[in-house]
Amino acid sequence: MDVAPRAIILLLTLVLPAVAQGQAQAGMPLTFNEALQQAASASGQVQGAVLDVRAKTLKAEALSNIDGPSVDLTAFRGRLSTDLNIDTSRLSGVAGGIESALPGLPIPEIPNSLNREVVTNLTSFGLVGMWPVYTGGRLDAVKGLASGMTREAEAERIEAEEKLATLVAQRYFQLLLAKRVVAVRAEVTAGVTEHQRDAAKLEKGGLISRAERLRADVALDGARSDEAQARSDEEVAQVALDRLLDARVQVRPGTPLFVNSLPVGTLQSFISTGMRENAAWKKIDSKRFQTEQALRLHGKEYSPTVFAVGNYNLNRGSEKLVRSNWAVGVVVAVPLVHRINTGKMISAAKLDQERVEVTARQAERDIPTLIEKNWRALENARIQFLSTASSVELARENIRLQSVAFKQGQVTSLEVIDARLNLARIETQRAQTAYNYVMGLAQLLEATGETQRLGSLAAAADIQLPLDSTP
Repeated sequence: MDVAPRAIILLLTLVLPAVAQGQAQAGMPLTFNEALQQAASASGQVQGAVLDVRAKTLKAEALSNIDGPSVDLTAFRGRLSTDLNIDTSRLSGVAGGIESALPGLPIPEIPNSLNREVVTNLTSFGLVGMWPVYTGGRLDAVKGLASGMTREAEAERIEAEEKLATLVAQRYFQLLLAKRVVAVRAEVTAGVTEHQRDAAKLEKGGLISRAERLRADVALDGARSDEAQARSDEEVAQVALDRLLDARVQVRPGTPLFVNSLPVGTLQSFISTGMRENAAWKKIDSKRFQTEQALRLHGKEYSPTVFAVGNYNLNRGSEKLVRSNWAVGVVVAVPLVHRINTGKMISAAKLDQERVEVTARQAERDIPTLIEKNWRALENARIQFLSTASSVELARENIRLQSVAFKQGQVTSLEVIDARLNLARIETQRAQTAYNYVMGLAQLLEATGETQRLGSLAAAADIQLPLDSTP
């Protein structure tokens, strides 16, 4: 092989992994919905809830035919010992008649009974069938309890997913907020750096004092420190999101911070939805159903039970006396005495039912209160964000005017720096308000059981903060 091809191969060997690593570090932009799906796959709590639903569903399906017939195949192989007792007392009269009719004929003496022990090798195959005809509704209650447990597991799965969606929203948009603050602080640093250079030129020209230039130097050091702190906060937010999503590369958010200029819904519409879809309310419904089934089960403890039964045995033995046998019939069982105090079990079931109803009445007050609290916080953030739109334009114009006036010696360095810090404060406040709006919306949707709407509302928002470093 020539030297040139070898050099090219060596260069590719060194460069390509570095390029691939750089791409991996950058990562692909991840929308909020994609981040939510990835977080759900990585969440042990959500995956555990999903497995619990599957397990409870299988158990309910396993009990779905509990009131149907059952057939068992039985087999036996061994030795059987039994005593046979045959009454022969009537044969004595027959023997006497024969002796009278045929004198001289030897007639053996016949005992009054014959006893014999029979020992045989026995092989038996059988079918045993049973069908509960009437159980007083107990088996239906058992199936109802299993169904209620499945519904409860499903409600817990929804609750886990709703809480996870709020947590993902918090970390996802907190990273965007941190990036936004970094962009604002970087712009402040760039502006103060330019101002410091102007101050140094003016000092050399004798137009400003050394103290004025030193104020610019101090402001530049402060801007750099604030930017470094903002970048540190961004790194912490990045790590928090990456670990929540169990990401192997850094996550790049693809859904920006947003605000809807118009309300996303009325308070009453959210309350109505929450009273249907709230995960805690669904859990209460499942508990209510379970307590009804438990009371139904315990209230029928003394009801009779009727079973249709059938049995067929194919017996094979070394003795011809062993033959096949079968039996069919109906079994009726009426409970008389229980080892468990049924009356107390019924009282306990009624208390469980009352406890669920007390919890339901409390939830009927708490859920609307929580929804209204989150809705008002959402509206306050929306109005606050919209009311500060003109402040940004005014602050930018003030910076331009102060910079021009400073070069003309009409204002001090401190006034220019204050103008830039004022713009940074306003833009940071607006970014924080947008984050508060998103989190208010996420918490409102969690309370109403609609967290799946957050991604679509973000995509349809008419106000979206930029994702890049441009403020």
